[in-house]
Amino acid sequence: MIISRRNAEERFQCNMGSVPAPNDTRPSTLMGISAPNMRPRPEDLPDFLKPPLNEVVLGVQFNEPTGYQLIRAFEVWSLFREVYPEVHEQPPLAPIFETFGLPTQAISPIQFFPAPPPPRFWFMRPDGVELIQFQPDRLLHNWRKVGDGTNEYPRFESMVVGFRAELEKLQAYFAGFGQPSLNINQCEVSYINHILKIPGTSSAPSDWLNMIHFGEQDPEVFSLSFRNIIRDEIGKPLGRFMCDVGSASLRNDGQQIITLTLTVRGPPRAPTLASAVEFLTTGRDLIVRRFAELTTTAAHKVWERIK
Repeated sequence: MIISRRNAEERFQCNMGSVPAPNDTRPSTLMGISAPNMRPRPEDLPDFLKPPLNEVVLGVQFNEPTGYQLIRAFEVWSLFREVYPEVHEQPPLAPIFETFGLPTQAISPIQFFPAPPPPRFWFMRPDGVELIQFQPDRLLHNWRKVGDGTNEYPRFESMVVGFRAELEKLQAYFAGFGQPSLNINQCEVSYINHILKIPGTSSAPSDWLNMIHFGEQDPEVFSLSFRNIIRDEIGKPLGRFMCDVGSASLRNDGQQIITLTLTVRGPPRAPTLASAVEFLTTGRDLIVRRFAELTTTAAHKVWERIK
């Protein structure tokens, strides 16, 4: 069953509207981990046995706690070190907010910083399959294909439970700085797909993607991006759905692929962990439904669609 954009966004609105109150702590359990308000995967959500999924990212942005200093990054790593023993330093991510009703090319004021912003740290598992990204105003969790790409995606329901547990650890740590909660202001979930040419099949983008058709001759290189505002039943913006698609080549063997990245980003209903998890969950639902809508029936056969 193909879900239209309108129907997918209506489902997002419905799910966001049914979120329990932030103080509702009725427990649910998944894989032995208690997760308040966690709901099971919807029965009608499209599903594939062999999706082209290469990476999934769950993330939140929050107010940086007063008094936190870079030297304390070791203490944060210690919260996760048992599972993520490797550390890599990366450039920081700039703050990002989904805003609505502003000019598309707003001029940013000049800012002066007394010191460079603190770095972002990757806390990584030895096999590289999963990692945590931390900086003073962000926490993200990545799952990705590595090596020969045969490692299986643990499914969102399992991944979001683990991410919530990581957020709870960080929130408890930051409580020592006089900040009892993370004060989450943005959430995002991204699904990054690598569409590889299957031997004996066409490599035309239109064979895989419904929204692309270049006519008689396909370009050597292409890229396309679009954004949709997600609105509630009275038209109030809830967030944005983002699609980025383009041609690329794999680093290891140079094989030509199509990358399809789908993201939902926006503010949670309340600045709490429960609201953040609900935003991520409903965002995942929208991404999966839009993925099924934007890709072709022929592609679904290759990826062995079962719902």
